[in-house]
Amino acid sequence: MKDLKSINNGNNKKSELFRESDESRHSKLTYMSFSTYNFAGSFVVSAQFLFLFFFYEAVIGLNALYIAGALTIAALWDAFNDPLVGYLTDRNTRLTKRLGRRFPWILLGIIPWCFSLLLIYLPPEVDPANNAWFLFSWLALSLCVFDTFHSLIYVNIVHLRADKFRTESERRTLASIYTPIDIFGRVFGMLLPPILISFGTGREGYVFMAIVISLIVFIASLIFLPGTREDQVMIKRYYANEQENKIGFLEGMKESIKLRSFIVFIIAFTAFQIVAEMLTSNAIYVVTFVLRVDPATTTLMFALFLLGAIVSVPFWVWLAKKLDNNKKTMTIGGFSLCIALIPMTFFQTILDFFIFVFILGFSLGCWWALFLPVIQPNVMDEFVVRIKKDQKGVLIGLVTFIIRLTSTISVIIFALVHTLTGFVPGYHTYEGLEGAVDNIELVLLGIRLLMGIIPMVIILIGTLIFWRFYPLTQDVVLENKAKLKELGF
Repeated sequence: MKDLKSINNGNNKKSELFRESDESRHSKLTYMSFSTYNFAGSFVVSAQFLFLFFFYEAVIGLNALYIAGALTIAALWDAFNDPLVGYLTDRNTRLTKRLGRRFPWILLGIIPWCFSLLLIYLPPEVDPANNAWFLFSWLALSLCVFDTFHSLIYVNIVHLRADKFRTESERRTLASIYTPIDIFGRVFGMLLPPILISFGTGREGYVFMAIVISLIVFIASLIFLPGTREDQVMIKRYYANEQENKIGFLEGMKESIKLRSFIVFIIAFTAFQIVAEMLTSNAIYVVTFVLRVDPATTTLMFALFLLGAIVSVPFWVWLAKKLDNNKKTMTIGGFSLCIALIPMTFFQTILDFFIFVFILGFSLGCWWALFLPVIQPNVMDEFVVRIKKDQKGVLIGLVTFIIRLTSTISVIIFALVHTLTGFVPGYHTYEGLEGAVDNIELVLLGIRLLMGIIPMVIILIGTLIFWRFYPLTQDVVLENKAKLKELGF
């Protein structure tokens, strides 16, 4: 069966529409294996962001502004590193005919990526007051090492997501499998660390946590490797469309920022990333200082969040298929998320907090399900149609460049709120913090705002921009796929 069938809509003034086949040459096992990367990637990133700020501020005793500075440097490094990795790996090598274009790079990066996490949680035991710059440098450098190897894997995985799963049916099928695994990875990365930390006291608990996380990510990486293998259909496509005159790195970046769908995608997805990082990092502060319960309670909190997100995925995927309109579904999900975030600032007891967490997970499931498996590949398709060359490396790298650059916003907001409300570093219990600050109620208000109202404003801005300016209607998406077929891509 042909991948695309053209059908006349009966109106000469309208553009020709195209219908895709629902068939796929990939087995469900391939979908499952490929999606396991999202468990590994989301698990390690969630675990890292959950306790990283708290570890360096409350346990190590480093001032929040130093931590924000180190995270900003790491983000800037990753922002410039990713486009370069995307550009350099977007070509055939001597290994391509045998192993594919992407698989060798992924294989190369796995071991150093998995175990470089240990460096982050093994800072030397020095006085943070007298050696603040040393600890700042250690944090920045270890994050840069970790992000470099992550980029080598992530950039090539994103390439494969668009090249391996070509049709809307395949991408929505991937979304239905990918999203629960991605959510489970993120939330498992939030559930497990509090338990692991309890096996040690102070710094030792965090080192033990990092070791176990590294081993889990390594095992998960062995599972996702088979799904990243490129078959002969893909390899032949690489050589059939190998251009003698590829566009240059700077030219590719210039073409990317001319693409309205790309700019809107970046703005909306950046808002999503900022909020996800902010909520993850702030959870331990809410549990420790606002609810004043055992930090292990974060396990139950994230379990409820996971439950809400997972049960929502079939609904959001069904709605996307029912409406046959990714833009409309994303907009509905964005406004739902805004509503769900508001009560996260005003909860009164642990019971209503847990109820709001479940609702938040359900609402967040929409953007989780559609952004990367569906929206991003559609934007990449339009980029290829525009430049008439199958060079997505620059676009993928630039996506990460901008997201990483702007994700420092969450760190800066976090540090500013803590500074303005008088949070004092070096205290990891409510009693200790209460005795150290001038106004504990102001500190708690800052933590509450970081959990609800501030993220809500960010998501609202992203949703409004996506709703108003995202140009890829379903007709345009299908027309782009038809043009890709004409171009041989």
